[in-house]
Amino acid sequence: MAFTPNEKRVVTVTGAAHFLTHLYELTFPAIALTVRDDLGWSLAEVLRLSFLMYLLFGLGALPMGLWTDRWRARGVLSVCMLGAGVGALLVSVSRTPTQFVAALGLVGLGISGYHPAGMSLLSRTMRERGRALGWNGVFGNLGSATAPFIAGILAFQLGWRAAYAFLGVLGVVAGILGFVLPIDERSVSSRGARADESHGSRTRLGYFAIVCVAMMFGGFAYRGVSLVVPATFQQNTTFLTTLLQRLDTESLRGVANLAATVIASAVYSVGILGQILGGHLADRYDLRKLYLGFHAASLPFVAIMAFVGEWALVLAAAAYVFFGLGMQPIENSLVARFTPERWRSTSYGIKFVLNFGIGAFAVYGVSALHRDGSFTAVYVAVAAVVFLVCAASAALLYRSRGVPVLNEAAIEPLS
Repeated sequence: MAFTPNEKRVVTVTGAAHFLTHLYELTFPAIALTVRDDLGWSLAEVLRLSFLMYLLFGLGALPMGLWTDRWRARGVLSVCMLGAGVGALLVSVSRTPTQFVAALGLVGLGISGYHPAGMSLLSRTMRERGRALGWNGVFGNLGSATAPFIAGILAFQLGWRAAYAFLGVLGVVAGILGFVLPIDERSVSSRGARADESHGSRTRLGYFAIVCVAMMFGGFAYRGVSLVVPATFQQNTTFLTTLLQRLDTESLRGVANLAATVIASAVYSVGILGQILGGHLADRYDLRKLYLGFHAASLPFVAIMAFVGEWALVLAAAAYVFFGLGMQPIENSLVARFTPERWRSTSYGIKFVLNFGIGAFAVYGVSALHRDGSFTAVYVAVAAVVFLVCAASAALLYRSRGVPVLNEAAIEPLS
């Protein structure tokens, strides 16, 4: 089924905002080592500067969701991109820890608006919700994949401040353009939504509560991995660094960091395939089984990352990202399935408070586990958290057994 003109505009607006959201989210970990070398701080000190950004990225989702349910999604997306762009510009001129924390905090607050507004807009206006969420996830994964590469290249050539200045300009331009494109935000399935809201509300919200537990643990695992992936590649891989040194014998400073960010970008790009597959399957099969299956498939690979290096590390990371990010269209479809449409933005706000707000505390967990200079303990801890996600997913499947949970625009109400 082809997208209608309005659906294409929705995907364009949400896709651009999703791309920038994850570009901002993962830029700081990608340049953390460069900031450390430039300012003479420890890696743990540099990583802690991002705590408020990631905390607001998560906690800001709830008020942003409430705002979206009372205004309009496109307006919220545009305002938030403007705010994030201004924050990135301020990061580029920051000199003290307080300035860094405040500027990064503004970035986090800005990007917190994307998920409740963008996910709600997609879930209400798209006829094939799973496919739309999957393609929207591709834009997010492009942001995740290009963040280390863009930040690494700019930091290597012009410095990390130039990298943030460039991102700031992108955000401001996107925010201004976001107000121009016309979007019809009316629901394509209002009749089905009204019927759904009138039956089994307590049962449906009970299932949503279990999904919330899974998302909380999942957010902690995601943040833990995203914080250390570039640094892990720099420390535990040498093949690309050696190649780049052969190509550039005049300036070797920053080559290892550049190599690590290039590898990280390649690994995150694998998530694009996972998002497409997850979105395709979400429209055709039981969402709960898919959710459990994707998380269970990611578990052994994140555990392997604790003990290997070089190409084995890269391949394990790529497999983890494929399943770990591929499940997102499925997860977002579950949220839409188990919540009333009139509270859809707020429901996504709750999701991302749990997912990214709780996940922000992984900053301190990573700092504590990395004290010996090794990332082994970090990945072992993440594997344990992913196991808890699988347990919650299994509990959802058991508690809702016998209830059809498919991702369709017009679906029978839950009992």
